[in-house]
Amino acid sequence: MKLENVHIILVEPETPGNIGSIARAMKNTGLSKLRLVNPCDTDSKELRMLAHRSKDLVRSAIHFGSLKEALHDIQVSVGTTMRRRSIKFPNFTPEEVAQELTPLDESIKIALVFGRERTGLYSEELNLCQIHSTIPIATKNPAINLAQSVMIYSYILYRESKEKTKKSNLKPASHEAIEKLYDHLNEALFRVGFKPRDDMQTFISRFRRILGRTIPEYQDLQILHKIIQVLSKEKEQD
Repeated sequence: MKLENVHIILVEPETPGNIGSIARAMKNTGLSKLRLVNPCDTDSKELRMLAHRSKDLVRSAIHFGSLKEALHDIQVSVGTTMRRRSIKFPNFTPEEVAQELTPLDESIKIALVFGRERTGLYSEELNLCQIHSTIPIATKNPAINLAQSVMIYSYILYRESKEKTKKSNLKPASHEAIEKLYDHLNEALFRVGFKPRDDMQTFISRFRRILGRTIPEYQDLQILHKIIQVLSKEKEQD
């Protein structure tokens, strides 16, 4: 893993001060890539004051209209959450996330995704991320500020990157390629008239949970595409 290829993505941040504090935390931990999804005002006195010597990160930040757009070229994404979800994905601590990411090849693009200050990431946004992570806390009601959360993840990732880690030859598929697999599965199930017990979106989310336990490569996706294609053709012929 290369810190220069780690992107912090903020989804609809509501407070300019948080964006400034996050930029400052990023620079202190060796991160420089910031992506903003429909952010609040990024040209305020509060932001400039809290960013201190890190205003350049905010100026160079790339803006997007949706999280899906922001993830289009990302190969490994980590969605952060403090809320319990109806469909439980494997959940990692910040330390476990760092241990998963640091052995990756230096060319791999990684994203740490953070949600809104009040509501966090919506379930459909969290489902776009392969790895889900929560910061363990001592209280029942989470009260970690957005900028504090980013600082925790950024520092642990920075710390782990300095350790001697066995490198992995894994070449993860891009977010866009993984989403095409889910689209293919959805189309195939619709074409053969499959009716899940709940609804199709929930069924696909459960499939995401299975794939979310690993970091798939392109060849893994090709095999899954082929299986979906073969099974849907056999069903149509019955």
